Amino acid sequence: MSVSLAGQLVTVYALTYAVAAPVVSTQFGRCDRRRLLAAALALCALGNLLTALAPGFGALLAARVLTAVGAAMFTPLAVVTAADLAPPHRRGSAVALVVTGSTLATVLGVPAGVALAGPVGRPGVYAAIALLGLAAMAALRVLPRTGALPRVPLRAQVGVLRGAAVPAVLAVSLLAAVSDFAVYTFVVPVLTDLGGPGPRELSALLVVYGLAGAFGNVVSGWATDRVGADATMLGALAVLAAGLFALPVTGGEAVPTAAALALWGLGGWGVLPAVQAKLIGAAPAAAGSAVALNAAVMWLGMGAGGVVGGGVIEAAGSGALAVVGGAIAVAALVPLAVAARATRRGAPAGAAVADAGTGSGIAFDAAGCAPSAAYGGPAAQVGAPAPGGLAGAAPAPAPVPRTAAPRVAADA
Repeated sequence: MSVSLAGQLVTVYALTYAVAAPVVSTQFGRCDRRRLLAAALALCALGNLLTALAPGFGALLAARVLTAVGAAMFTPLAVVTAADLAPPHRRGSAVALVVTGSTLATVLGVPAGVALAGPVGRPGVYAAIALLGLAAMAALRVLPRTGALPRVPLRAQVGVLRGAAVPAVLAVSLLAAVSDFAVYTFVVPVLTDLGGPGPRELSALLVVYGLAGAFGNVVSGWATDRVGADATMLGALAVLAAGLFALPVTGGEAVPTAAALALWGLGGWGVLPAVQAKLIGAAPAAAGSAVALNAAVMWLGMGAGGVVGGGVIEAAGSGALAVVGGAIAVAALVPLAVAARATRRGAPAGAAVADAGTGSGIAFDAAGCAPSAAYGGPAAQVGAPAPGGLAGAAPAPAPVPRTAAPRVAADA
């Protein structure tokens, strides 16, 4: 397969994910979350199996679309479920744990796939991924069952975007993704032009970036729980910009380049957990919708990053790419300031859509950050009822014993 055809597969996967994530959130809100997660993993497994067996490009393209739909169903739901199962002071860490699964899948999965491709070939690699998806379904048995609530209608889903907070946070996520992937898409020529590292050194540098990203997920979750999502996003964007600005001045020397890549990975991957936690807090009555929209925005940002990076290379060469990426990260501070100001001034955005056509009341905790209607999972299922609620909201159910959140991260 040519590089251009492979690029088309990546583009179609990204666009499918971006479109499917909010649609799935709307259409399957009343399903039991454990069953929906299992269905998502089954779709991913089937898609990867069909990828392994695809006789031609058309069949391969269809298989990747199916896989993308499964991933778009799984990831936002996994994030919201983790946040809903965790106590309020641990939600940032719970979200980070899920995101870390995706990061580690990239860090470990890419070299593992390359290593397996030799002895078993491409079909064997995708067949192995399908088996891993089926194995992941076994982990879902530890999740508690959740009752089905009325589906949040499209009118209420769109209501998540009312006000400034959620759109501003989504803008932060978009710019962070563009900043990161404008450079990462072309990281090999960028590093090669700096000083021409050999294949072994180049692989080691990419591992440094990936491991720093995984560590950034963990640190971001920890910081979000302690200093808040706004301060964590600010710190992550600053570290991301610092790493990208430092990259061109390393001269290709191994240690400075590795340090710049570590800062880049730490900040770039550290933005996401704080963004997810901020969205859940800003729109608690429709957290599933907000997180699904963020997944769509992220994938659009990844695709746009490749376009921006290609344009910069054509116009100014690869040496300017990291500087442009750093400038985009700095630009993300503008919507971050808007989001912080909006959430300080008013009620959570989700409050405006809490009872929009559902006929069910939504109870908030004292901080206004219980993701109560996310995919039909009331916060009261995992803890004591909120001390306060929306005007006209139904009384919260009696508390039930808290179920510990399983510390398992799965990636579709």
